[in-house]
Amino acid sequence: MDQNNQDNSGVESEVNGSAEAESNTNIQSRNIFDLSGVPNTETSIDLNQMRVDTIPDLSRFKDLKFLGLRQNLLTSLNTNISLLINLTELELYDNQLTEIQGIENLINLEILDLSYNRIGKIKGLSTLSKLRKLFLINNKIEQIEGLEGLILLELLELGDNKIKEISNLNHLINLQELFLGKNKIKKIEGIDSLVKLRVLSLPANRLTKLEGLENLVELEELHINDQGIESLNGIENQWGDYFIWLQENMQKFIDKYGKIDYLRHAINEWKNMPVKEKLIWTKKSEKDKRRYQREIVEYYKFKYQNVEEQFE
Repeated sequence: MDQNNQDNSGVESEVNGSAEAESNTNIQSRNIFDLSGVPNTETSIDLNQMRVDTIPDLSRFKDLKFLGLRQNLLTSLNTNISLLINLTELELYDNQLTEIQGIENLINLEILDLSYNRIGKIKGLSTLSKLRKLFLINNKIEQIEGLEGLILLELLELGDNKIKEISNLNHLINLQELFLGKNKIKKIEGIDSLVKLRVLSLPANRLTKLEGLENLVELEELHINDQGIESLNGIENQWGDYFIWLQENMQKFIDKYGKIDYLRHAINEWKNMPVKEKLIWTKKSEKDKRRYQREIVEYYKFKYQNVEEQFE
């Protein structure tokens, strides 16, 4: 090797060494926090968008109720988090977690957000019996499971996963809001006992008909846009109690059910709307129905004959 090559090699080695040292420094400094000014009695700590890849020691904060760790680089949860037994809300949105672990001791947790991670299986939650809201949006979950101990759960968000079947939910008798949009679900099933359900959101799935909703007597909102709904089997007998809101064109549905009085007037206008499907079925009071009617008339400038009678 000539002198020039030796010199270049030395420079390259030095540069690489400096880059590696700088990288290690960045990794170390990423997890250094000055919490010395925070009193031990603090109940809320926000470490969102700090690029941390490990959870710092927060054990002196015995009264901590809220911990925000959104948009960081966490790949796992270390033992530091298990000491925070008084936490009621934990945000782990947008990290790099591949599994749910290390939170079994957080028995007072009421709200848990694990959205936008890489979680493939729901597990490790059985001890969180006080949990009321669980968010698992945009993960890699294929099956609904691991919710057996969450009897107080009121809201479950599982949108944008890989779920093909609605299952293992019938024990969640206090559930009020269920979000399963953007999955691969072909059939509404397994929710007969969810009699307190107010909101059921299933957009962007693979449904072709409505069924299995007969027992959902408290249902106020049903979101099923962006799929091939052609049938109302299972809810046709509830027309008198529910207000159907067709916001954009659903051609096959309109062709079949246009005979319904208060939909018939709008068919021609709906046919000229964008092709994107959107159906929102919502239980409304008579006052709300009249308000919707006025909004429709004003926005689309419909000239209905005797339209008021359809909403009285």
